[in-house]
Amino acid sequence: MANDDQVIGKKAPKARTKADSTNQKIIEAAEKLFAENSYEGTTLREIAKAVGIREPSIYSHFANKEAIYGAVIDRALLPFLTEINDWNSHELSLKELLEIPRKMLELHAKRPYSAQILHREYSLPVERINAKVMQWLGQIAEQSHRFIGTVYDGSQPMDKKKAVVNIITTTNVTLGVFSSLGMQMALMGDDYDQSELFEEHVKIVTRIFKSLLL
Repeated sequence: MANDDQVIGKKAPKARTKADSTNQKIIEAAEKLFAENSYEGTTLREIAKAVGIREPSIYSHFANKEAIYGAVIDRALLPFLTEINDWNSHELSLKELLEIPRKMLELHAKRPYSAQILHREYSLPVERINAKVMQWLGQIAEQSHRFIGTVYDGSQPMDKKKAVVNIITTTNVTLGVFSSLGMQMALMGDDYDQSELFEEHVKIVTRIFKSLLL
């Protein structure tokens, strides 16, 4: 019996690791498909095919397509809330403050498909915006409001209308960098250089960010 317990004890972690790995593969595949075909235009069968599993196997990992979409959104937005919480936890130097646009672009660059998904959500009528997206963006907007208010005035919160406009404007411009990658490639042709264009986008978003702080 002791040997059986040892064998079981050794196998269990491997099973969990395999499940976690499959979860990540499902999220990765779904993220790309959601970005390319939209949430409505993506089926569980397509996600399963991209992962290399049968469609019924997905239900061992996620309850439904909405749950997969929620996991994609969680992974996309958690780093931003974490970053903003960090900014709110201490006073930033001017140099740190002006590095914010680059940090935002770099975070999105790690998940360009997620950025495309979020940009699509921004363009939807309010009744069609995914509840998970609104929940996350609500938290991020609240934290951003506090942070921008501190930077803007130093003691009093910024007027909510101004804060919302600032947040939406900078986020829209940032997300647009990634949702227009195909267009950028087409317009640049052989001159397309992703790293050079990224630096140009950083300059533009930084200028906008500076102007909104005035």
